[in-house]
Amino acid sequence: MTKQLSIFTLSALLLFGSCRVSKSYEQPQTTTPAAYADNANADTTPLVKWFDLFKDTALQTIIKTTLDNNRNLQLASARVLEAQMQADIIKINQYPSFNYQLQAGGGTAGTDALKVAGGLNSAVFKAAGVLNWEIDLWGKLRGATASARAQILAVDENKNALKVSLVAEAASLYFILRDLDNRLLIAQRTLASRKESTKIITQRYEKGYISELDRYQAVQQEAQAAALIPNISRQIVQTENAINLLMGKSSGTVSRGSSLFNQVMPPNIPAGLPSQLLLRRPDIRASEKALNAQYEKIGVAEASRYPSFSLTGLLGFASPQLGSLVSNGFVANGFAGLVGPLFQFGQNYKRVQVERIRTQQAQLQYEQAVLASFADVNNALIANKTFAEEYANRKIQADAGRKALELSNARYNFGYTSYLEVLTQENSLFDAELQESVLMQQKLNALVSLYRALGGGWE
Repeated sequence: MTKQLSIFTLSALLLFGSCRVSKSYEQPQTTTPAAYADNANADTTPLVKWFDLFKDTALQTIIKTTLDNNRNLQLASARVLEAQMQADIIKINQYPSFNYQLQAGGGTAGTDALKVAGGLNSAVFKAAGVLNWEIDLWGKLRGATASARAQILAVDENKNALKVSLVAEAASLYFILRDLDNRLLIAQRTLASRKESTKIITQRYEKGYISELDRYQAVQQEAQAAALIPNISRQIVQTENAINLLMGKSSGTVSRGSSLFNQVMPPNIPAGLPSQLLLRRPDIRASEKALNAQYEKIGVAEASRYPSFSLTGLLGFASPQLGSLVSNGFVANGFAGLVGPLFQFGQNYKRVQVERIRTQQAQLQYEQAVLASFADVNNALIANKTFAEEYANRKIQADAGRKALELSNARYNFGYTSYLEVLTQENSLFDAELQESVLMQQKLNALVSLYRALGGGWE
């Protein structure tokens, strides 16, 4: 009879253990556009890694150092380890726990005290192993474990998203730095040219060939170029500090590689299909895993409304004398307990509703992340196209400005025009060269932004 009862009990536990009060999680279906704006290249070729995208060895070193030493990334890695440990702790709750119990003591109590369990009238020695096991009838523990596992993936994807951000920021700052270097050279070259012009014009003024107004205008032009040099130098140091911070360094000069205009990058980056963003971008994957983790919590809260079944066992020895503890003191006890809510005034029900509402919020956050990703790609695509067009025109402007200044200087030297024409051409060329440099930097960073928006190259 006892054997049959044991078989029946085990079968019942297996049956109840397979019951879950919540549905299995299903990844949400998201509507994606058929194509990106502006008829982007829909080639599905996988995106290359960041190290393969950039050919500048100095930039590659900056990226590698950033991924190795950045403090925020190290913090993100520590959070992944923390999530893994938390998930292991939650998973272990599904299994029986084994503890030991050792006790020794004694006392004296009168007859009346013993009647009300007021103490012991002898010594007592106990040594036992204790088993505790909560049977997961309704999937509460399994749901908590599934939620923790999904949370690990969410935290890990957040770390990958941080990698994307750090690499893109490092590349962006590096191109800004090379732009500032180039603008500093332009300012220094312009200053040297204007100093020579001021010297020549001053000599002409002293000989009475030109008016004093020309000399003052030349001094103004020289001071304008000179004032720009400390401004750019300050920005260079600030940009170097920002790059060093990314690399986990305190300060120092950042090594340079190719010049701004000698950077080699692919002219076109395949955008791929819009649906690929859901797999490529780690921030979207992190949001989806966070939704998964939150969804599992609904089942945990729902299971809390049902009774929990637990088994407790004790196996060991107990005796009033230490010498007879093992020989005559064998103890074996087993208990089964059923605990469930009765009158909670709707608290457990409201806990379920809270988790459902939180899941709705996570769903909206996921959908928002998907929508934002498409907007990022479309913005990056249009920026990549328009910055390239704008730079091409700025280059034409700068080339024409150099020729125009050369002609104006010749006309002025032969007395065919006033110095005002030369000043106008100098200012136009100075502005055009600076804008040409800025637009080249923006053109390069548009490619970085596009790569970042597509979610590629983070490995």
